[in-house]
Amino acid sequence: MAASKHDPLAALQQQFKQAMRGFAGAVTVVTVAEGEERSGFTATSVSSFSAEPPMVVASMKATSSSAGLLLRTRRFGVNLLRVEQQAIAQRFTGFGGEAGAARYGSDAWTQLTRDGAPVLADAAVAMDCEAEELLERHGHILIIGRVRAVHVAEQAPAPLLYWQGRYTRLAHASA
Repeated sequence: MAASKHDPLAALQQQFKQAMRGFAGAVTVVTVAEGEERSGFTATSVSSFSAEPPMVVASMKATSSSAGLLLRTRRFGVNLLRVEQQAIAQRFTGFGGEAGAARYGSDAWTQLTRDGAPVLADAAVAMDCEAEELLERHGHILIIGRVRAVHVAEQAPAPLLYWQGRYTRLAHASA
């Protein structure tokens, strides 16, 4: 149904979606696991929350297949993807039918802490986090996480970005 002047809320929602497409976001994969059970999702909603103490904030749909596992374990990994890792981002969206452990594919995964979530071995940045607060609002879960460990690639690789509804890269990174 197209938004019209007769439905101001629908029109506002459509304008908001269009406006948010103008915000370029770093593409991350958020991972959760317990034993052999694995899940995760692609997110552009991960950002710094605090440096003292080191904290991140992220959001996910409350209906995400990862929600139950995250609520149970309260541990998660944040993986900032390199520009050449678009296939990983797509796999973790689940739009291709991949679910659970299948989203991890044959990529190399490791842990930054003994009890941490899996992190991508060659991510631009990988963080092991513990959820300090999980707030459910408007069909989404806001995740406030304390960073327990960080790995940063030695040479800063170009990050994968999402802008205007598609994956892209920094302009100077394409040279």
